[in-house]
Amino acid sequence: MAGIDAARTTAGPAPLTAGMVADYHRDGFLLLPGDHLPADVLAELIEAAPLILAQEGPQRVLERDGVTVRSVYGPHRTDPVVARVSRSPELAGAARQLLDDEVYVHQSKVNLKAAFAGDQWEWHQDYINWRDRDGIPRPDLVNVTVFLNEVNEFNGPLTFIPGSHRHGLLDGTDTDSMPAGYEDEPNWMATLTATEKFQVDRTVIRRLAEAGGLVSPKGPAGSVLMFHPNVLHASSPNLSPFDRGMLLMVYNGVRNAPRPVENPRPDFLAERAVVPIPLAV
Repeated sequence: MAGIDAARTTAGPAPLTAGMVADYHRDGFLLLPGDHLPADVLAELIEAAPLILAQEGPQRVLERDGVTVRSVYGPHRTDPVVARVSRSPELAGAARQLLDDEVYVHQSKVNLKAAFAGDQWEWHQDYINWRDRDGIPRPDLVNVTVFLNEVNEFNGPLTFIPGSHRHGLLDGTDTDSMPAGYEDEPNWMATLTATEKFQVDRTVIRRLAEAGGLVSPKGPAGSVLMFHPNVLHASSPNLSPFDRGMLLMVYNGVRNAPRPVENPRPDFLAERAVVPIPLAV
């Protein structure tokens, strides 16, 4: 499978149909169309993104060139537009449906895969970091991503192996060293760079890809992509002249609250205050 395009749906307090929920659990991801969010909300997010990306501090991660912004973490804590959108029925309501639980935002970020300069994200699963570093006991979370630019085959779209989440955590190697270019950064930085700290075995990746194929969801700005924390995914460098910006919220079920861990990661990476987003928003 080479790609998938968004199909129409209707947003609301329970925005997903039963068929959409079933597709998500079967494939490990679900793409909703560019009009899933109201147009004025999308415009506010696009306007807020440059200010978020300009923030200075430990929450901002640069590419290996030391210049290009890769990610800014925790905007749901600092930006009023992102905070409001993170509580919306279109996003939080969909997360509640997929997790069958009340939810809160465990992590948020703006990922910028900058034109000509945005680096890759190697093949990985998300949950292993949230389990081992944040103390989250089960993979009962969902990534909810809003495209801030058009995502196409040229600017480094996410690529999934459909159904790979059903295999649980996969075999691999956890590296101890810091990635090149980040040697002087705190240890938690090792999970945020272009070089994945937990390297999934390539024979496993090949076997799953041969069985399930590869899919790169694409669509216009405003498309909403939801994916399971154990689905195997990656993205290539952005060699195009077009930015690929995304706002990503990681929703966790309140019954899956993190347990105490030694040396917890900063709050902008791992929310410790479990406050359910109310149903009436």
